[in-house]
Amino acid sequence: MQLLREKDFRNLFTGRVLSIFADSIMFFSLLKWIELYSSGSSSFTWFYIAYYLPMTIFALPIGAWLEDKTLQKVMVFSDGIRVFILVLFLLTMSFIQVEWTYLLLLFISLLGLFFVPASQSLLPFVVKQEDRAKANSLFQLGFTVLRMIGQISTAALIKLGIPIPILLLIVASCLLLSLVFIWNVKPWFRKESSEKVGQWEMMMDGIRYIATHQTLKALFLLLAFAMLIVSSIDLVLISFLTERLKVGVENLSFIGTSSLIGIIIGASITPKWYRKIDRKKLIIPSLFAICFTLGALLFIQNWWFILPLFTIQGIAIGVYQVTFVTYLQDVVAKENYTRTFSLFHMITSTMALPGIIVFGLLLNKIGTMNSILMMVCTLLLLAIVSCFTVPALGKGEIRKTS
Repeated sequence: MQLLREKDFRNLFTGRVLSIFADSIMFFSLLKWIELYSSGSSSFTWFYIAYYLPMTIFALPIGAWLEDKTLQKVMVFSDGIRVFILVLFLLTMSFIQVEWTYLLLLFISLLGLFFVPASQSLLPFVVKQEDRAKANSLFQLGFTVLRMIGQISTAALIKLGIPIPILLLIVASCLLLSLVFIWNVKPWFRKESSEKVGQWEMMMDGIRYIATHQTLKALFLLLAFAMLIVSSIDLVLISFLTERLKVGVENLSFIGTSSLIGIIIGASITPKWYRKIDRKKLIIPSLFAICFTLGALLFIQNWWFILPLFTIQGIAIGVYQVTFVTYLQDVVAKENYTRTFSLFHMITSTMALPGIIVFGLLLNKIGTMNSILMMVCTLLLLAIVSCFTVPALGKGEIRKTS
């Protein structure tokens, strides 16, 4: 907690978690709004498309655009424009068709693409190198706790009959507070470029930077394939709960909470290991742990047994995330921070779409249990291959150059 006593880190941390909290409330509020005022299951499909489409298309170009911008200003404008759009939607939502919600979600998701890589790129300039693992651990804890609180509180407020416009007003207030905290992170950082380079060239240069760095290329390929599977777990779980165990889908929220608790634990313990253990030994075993928890579903007959398993899975995800992000901050050249983290954010966010499509088709074609078996086998194969293709990453205290 020593880091939270440092003003700039505290402001960055508070601004970031307030943004996460706002996004969590907004997502479930708009999802409920769609449920209330639209008809047909396809409306939920369009909802998720609107949320993930900007991440797929614009993450890398935005990362390139951020390269010579003042990071705090980018984050402030992102918060400010989101507040303006939400207020405009609140003033007009009773007069417009529900389909406009998709457009709102698309713009909010797009604006978030400016905020997230800017905050990740700013963190190394706010904390010392030796404190980065602790800082990323605190960030992960803050994200997870606030996301969990956002989900639970939104569901509770909806059940209490609080109108959706009130919830969206809370979202706008949180974003406005986030803006104030980010504004006070000083000094303002901007990377000066000695030569002007086109945005497309900058974007492609960022991809080439990863592609020509053998270790980073292996890690990003590992990340992409892992996220393809991990991001689809909720969809498979819904089918498992309703078809296999014959219980309500609302139990998914309890499983999700168990996973979030595990992520908190994993994020908390990682800094203690980061400088003592080769970072490969923190990343790869996490995949085997997820294989174990998914494989156990093949034998479970009562949904209560899923809770401790997904706590274990959450621990694995927490260790993986904190180690991966801190490693990137340690080894990536500073001039490639924004492009690298835009690619990282794009992969972690957009692999949900192809993953859901693939496993949605598998669920229809081969059934729930066979889909789980295929998911486990694929992830296990990925973990085994990674043991041989990902080189040793060194301990955290070793400073590597690109």
